[in-house]
Amino acid sequence: MTERPLGVTIIGILWILSGLLALFGGIGITVLGSLVAGPIGGIIGLGLGVVLLVIGIIEIVLGIGCFRKWGWVWTVGVVVTIISLLAGIVNLFRTGAGALLGIVISVVILWYLFRENVKKYFGKA
Repeated sequence: MTERPLGVTIIGILWILSGLLALFGGIGITVLGSLVAGPIGGIIGLGLGVVLLVIGIIEIVLGIGCFRKWGWVWTVGVVVTIISLLAGIVNLFRTGAGALLGIVISVVILWYLFRENVKKYFGKA
């Protein structure tokens, strides 16, 4: 049995925490959108809230999968991280240097997921 690398544990914890934040944010935006901004704000809040809820659920499942050694988590994690990297690049041009941290984190996670011991842990090597 392959021992779980420390970085996989850290990524799992971060995905779970990020997922929880997205869930709570999604709930908050969904509920407060209509209360604060009226009917139009409610529709926009509902749409954005649902997106955040889905992202939160995906991230929590990915985090749990890191601990459970689910092989598909590696593949979905790579896809999600690439999407995050692309979003960070777009945000770099929209908002400036503040997006650099997200880009760096995504690059480091991608680099780490492609390390041989991590791929082996998830059964991808």
